[in-house]
Amino acid sequence: MAKTTVYSLADVRTVIYHQDVGQCVLSAQGVGKISISLSGDLSSHTATADGYAVVNRLRNNHGVITIEVLQNSSADEFLRRWARFMKNCQTWQFALTALNIVDYMGGFTIYCEGVTPQKIPDRVYDQTAGTVSWTLLAANITDG
Repeated sequence: MAKTTVYSLADVRTVIYHQDVGQCVLSAQGVGKISISLSGDLSSHTATADGYAVVNRLRNNHGVITIEVLQNSSADEFLRRWARFMKNCQTWQFALTALNIVDYMGGFTIYCEGVTPQKIPDRVYDQTAGTVSWTLLAANITDG
């Protein structure tokens, strides 16, 4: 019999935390989709004048987190409160947010540190409830 792979967003726990704003378990409060995109390259090659290639090992762990949440959900309300705080906080408080994603079925955890909002998403009013997309930047993304 062929092996069956099972996936469930309900088995992915996403938590955002800032010491001055608090914590929100986004996965239980209206999150619809989460994307993690590492921005930096792991390597590059430099061509020398005599035709050799030098392999450069790079250490770039920063990236972009995109979170789609149901508008007017508890997750959206928390993220808006957090973003308002971030707009007015002291500089030393700005990069203290952490976001962790635990995938219980996949068996791994993603740790994001130095998380900041890139911008507050647009508000959309329509006949039915929709989602808003939050773009967050992370200074350090590691998986374990």
